[in-house]
Amino acid sequence: MGKLNELFFNIKTVEILLSMLEDEKPRYPKVIAEEVGSIYPHVFNILKELEEAGIVESYKEGRIRFIRLTGEGRKITEKFRDIYSNLESFETKVSQDRNKEEKIILNKYKEKIELIEKKLLSGKLEKQESFKEILKLSRIRTELERTNIRTDSEKEVKIILLRIIENIEEKAKSLLIKY
Repeated sequence: MGKLNELFFNIKTVEILLSMLEDEKPRYPKVIAEEVGSIYPHVFNILKELEEAGIVESYKEGRIRFIRLTGEGRKITEKFRDIYSNLESFETKVSQDRNKEEKIILNKYKEKIELIEKKLLSGKLEKQESFKEILKLSRIRTELERTNIRTDSEKEVKIILLRIIENIEEKAKSLLIKY
């Protein structure tokens, strides 16, 4: 990759350009550094490279240096803005899809757990059948523990389901003692 590719595929460079696009008037490098949450020397070096590439231009008024996007720099930055917007939309969609998927998975576990709980606590099962149901519950617990849940709300549901399993196992143990 060429020097420009390396420069543009640096997140800080893109943040600097997007910052400059939002406020079209000439800017102070120090203000840009504050906006993008970076130290002034780092931003200054990036701006220097962008100026050498013809993406931004600088000029002095007295002792103060101002930076602004060139016409070509504006076109490129607008494309980055569109890419970032598309990435944000994609990320939101993936997150929503993942959330739906995790809800479905956890609901299936919940249904299985409820069915086993109903059978176990009904008092109608023979000892051997009770052991089979406890084994099923144990397998479900293991599967659930291994299930990779990414969303915080669904992680909480997973923890609750694991606690429910633990409570059912405790109740089942006391029932089995009666046999």
